[in-house]
Amino acid sequence: MRNGVYVANVTPFRADRAYTLDVEAYRQHVAWLAGHGVTGVAPFGSNGEGPSVSTEEKLQVLEALVDDSLPIDLLPVLIQDNLPDTLGMLERIDDLPVGGVLVQPPHYFRQVADEGLRRFYELVLEATRHPVLVYHIPRYSAPVPADLVASLPVWGVKNSSGDPAWSATVRAAGKQVLVGTEDDLANDLTDAFGSITALANAVPEQMVELDRLLRSGDRDGAKRLSAHLVEVSGLTRVHDSPGVLKALAQARSGVAMGTVRPPLLPPPPSYDVQAALERLQLASAR
Repeated sequence: MRNGVYVANVTPFRADRAYTLDVEAYRQHVAWLAGHGVTGVAPFGSNGEGPSVSTEEKLQVLEALVDDSLPIDLLPVLIQDNLPDTLGMLERIDDLPVGGVLVQPPHYFRQVADEGLRRFYELVLEATRHPVLVYHIPRYSAPVPADLVASLPVWGVKNSSGDPAWSATVRAAGKQVLVGTEDDLANDLTDAFGSITALANAVPEQMVELDRLLRSGDRDGAKRLSAHLVEVSGLTRVHDSPGVLKALAQARSGVAMGTVRPPLLPPPPSYDVQAALERLQLASAR
């Protein structure tokens, strides 16, 4: 695992009766992202519609990306419904050359004891040779206490809570933090900056520039760019965000990104993709 810019990349589906996953479009989009200097991609997270993608589909995509030998890290996201499926997925990808695994606790049970979360992650750690990252996203899953993360032999976390103090506790224990939402960047930037960003699906160069500014010591420049990105990140939330992100990514990359899987919906025909993209690019270039 390396610090840097990881893309919470979207999953293209064909608009057929089965909403078939379009593996070739997936590969083309990831190749386009790699050409813009991102550190890696995090397939099948929230914006990648991970809960809507079967295990076999995920494996098919991951194996195709490994075959492409792109100069980026793969960080598969495991959003499984239960412990056996989580461990089974870990077993299936243990021989793949991925940079790490980002693991969310089973997301139905929201109020669970710390000891239950500890046992879950201990079993995850026992089941894989890859670096493990804890996925802390209280909006969708049981919150993972920072003190618990600090006590586990994990590589680090994705923090999608919007709480910089949580990140600080984890960093103080020597773990790495990848910031999970653009809204957090202005408050959660550090010299060991890393992010898993959905906006990078459409504007990877701006996120890479933000990383470069921070590493060069230009914190003021980094904060200005971060603030502008936060201003327009709401553009992806006016409808189901995976569908909006695919529309923006298609306009930028030229790759046909298809649609979303039900129960999500694509943006309506009235959604002005070009206007949204222009606002995003102009704000990023200020």
